[in-house]
Amino acid sequence: MRALGLDLGGSKLLACVVDGDGTVLGRAIRPTGRATGPEEARRLVMAAAAELRETTGPFDAAGLGFPGEVDFRAGVARASIMLDGWRDVPLADQLARALDVRCVVDNDVNAAAVAELKCREAEPPGSMLFVAVGTGIGGAIVIDNRLWRGHTGIAGEIGNMTIDREGLVCWCGRRGCLNTLASGAAMEQRRGGAESLPEQALHEAATALGIGLANALNLLNPALVVLGGGVARLGPRWLEAVAATARSEAFPAAGPCPIELARAGYDAGAIGAALLAIEATTTAAPPARGAAAATGTRTTSGGLPPAR
Repeated sequence: MRALGLDLGGSKLLACVVDGDGTVLGRAIRPTGRATGPEEARRLVMAAAAELRETTGPFDAAGLGFPGEVDFRAGVARASIMLDGWRDVPLADQLARALDVRCVVDNDVNAAAVAELKCREAEPPGSMLFVAVGTGIGGAIVIDNRLWRGHTGIAGEIGNMTIDREGLVCWCGRRGCLNTLASGAAMEQRRGGAESLPEQALHEAATALGIGLANALNLLNPALVVLGGGVARLGPRWLEAVAATARSEAFPAAGPCPIELARAGYDAGAIGAALLAIEATTTAAPPARGAAAATGTRTTSGGLPPAR
C-alpha cells in the first residue's frame, strides 16, 4: 500500500508518496505563508497530489500533519498560531472527497514522532518526548510506544510553555513562551538567523530550550528525548548546549534521560502522516457507499498499538 503524506507548515507544504515501510517514493514542495488558509491549502495539496500521481503513480490513502490544534478522531483542524484563517475546519473529510481516498489529519509533530518511532522500531524507546524546533516549537508524547494525544488532543504543546512571564509576546498571545526564546523564528531575530547565529545567542536559545526540557523531564520522566526540526540541523554543539542545561535543571532522577537528534530526517512529518493514513486504511472498515472516505477512524502509530 502507498499513501500521500502531507506536512503543512508556515513556509512550505511538503508532500511525499510513501510505502508501508516508510520509504519515500517521490516528493513535491509548494511554498506557503502565514496567509495560507483552508482554500489555498487545499489548492496546494491538489497541485502536489496531481504532480505526484503523474510522477510516482496512484496512492491509496492520504494523511496530513497540521501545524496546530487537531481533533484527530474527527479529522478537524481546530486552530493554528502558525497559519491564519483556520477555525474548526473538517479537513480530513474535505481532502478525502477531493482526493477520493481515505484521509486522516493529525498535529504535524505527532506525525513526525510516528516517523521517528518507525526509525526506532528495532529498539522501541517505550516512552519518548519528541520536540520539533523549527519556525515554532512543538512536541509529541509517546507512552508505551503509543502517541499520547491527551484528553482533547493538544498534549505536547511545549512551545507554549511559559519560561519568562515578563518576556516577549508569543503568537499564542501569552508572554515568554519557549517559542519566543528558542525557536527558529526567535533565532532569526538575533542577527542573521540560526545558520549564522553568534555563539552567545545560540547559547541563550539552547539554554531556554534546555530549561523547557527540564520541566518536561520532571513532569513526564520519559526514557528518551528526541530533538528534530530545522533548528536541530545546527548539530552537536547546539544539542550539547541544550542537553547540558536540561540535565543540570532537571531532578537527578530525570537528568540521565538520553537526549538525541532525530533520525527520521527532513521528510519526517510527511512520512509519519502517510504511515498514519496507511494504518487507518488497513485496520478500519471501508466507508459506506456514498460516504466520505473515513475521517475520525481509530488509527495506530506506525504499526504500533492504537494511539490514546
